[in-house]
Amino acid sequence: MRRNRVTAASATALLTASLLVGSASPAHATLTGCTAWHSGNTAYSQCTGGTGRQAIHAEGLHVNPQVGYIYRDGDPVGVGEISSAYISGTLLGYRIILLD
Repeated sequence: MRRNRVTAASATALLTASLLVGSASPAHATLTGCTAWHSGNTAYSQCTGGTGRQAIHAEGLHVNPQVGYIYRDGDPVGVGEISSAYISGTLLGYRIILLD
């Protein structure tokens, strides 16, 4: 009878542990040391620490006034890499997009 109690207690402990692991929420990525800058019509962004990915988002006015406002996103990149976006016109603003 003592053996059945030990077996039951062990099974309960394993089930509880597997439920806790299975229901744990994923960690959220955090980036640090992020900066954004521009040179001419190109905007850039880079994060030097943390985990996750980021991309630059740029806004501007197209060289052809009939086109109007344009928006460009750079490629998503990891820590230490540089994302860039070119605006074929006048660059009005830019910001970093944190992805994950």
